[in-house]
Amino acid sequence: MTDHKITDGLYRIRNVATGLLLEVPGGSRRSGVKVLLGAEDGSDAQLWRLTAVHPGGALFHVENVAGGKRLDVTGAATDDGVPVQQWSANAFGAQEWLVEHHLDAPGTCTLTSFISGRALTAPAAPTDPAAPPDPVHQWEDVDSPTQWWHLERR
Repeated sequence: MTDHKITDGLYRIRNVATGLLLEVPGGSRRSGVKVLLGAEDGSDAQLWRLTAVHPGGALFHVENVAGGKRLDVTGAATDDGVPVQQWSANAFGAQEWLVEHHLDAPGTCTLTSFISGRALTAPAAPTDPAAPPDPVHQWEDVDSPTQWWHLERR
C-alpha cells in the first residue's frame, strides 16, 4: 500500500504484527465462517474486493473473492473480542469498514467496524501449536501493530 487514497479494487490484506494475510479458510462459500490469518499461498481465499459504500468515501464493503461473502462482525456485536466472519451481503453496518491511513506507521491502515467503532485485530499467538487458530476479531483501538494492515493492491 502507498500513502495514496484507497480505491475500489482487489487487495491482499496483510497484518503488520504477524506478516500473515486475512483469509477465509479453504475459500469456503458458507456464511458464518470465521476469518483467519494465514501464510501467503496465492489463493483467492486471501484476496479481497474493496468497494466503497458511497463513491469517494472511506467506508468500504470488503468481500472475499473465493467465498463471495463480506467481512462481517458476528451478530453485529459491539463488544471487544467478537470474531469477524464472512456473511452474505446485506445493508447492515456490520459489513461496513472505515479504512484509515495510520499516521504513526506510514503505509499501513486501520480497518474499523462502522457498527461498533472497533478495529479489526489479529489474534494473539497461540500458546498450544496443536490448537486450531483463533479468528481475527474486533477490539478497541489500542494503537498496536496487531491492528495495522497493509493493503496490497492486485
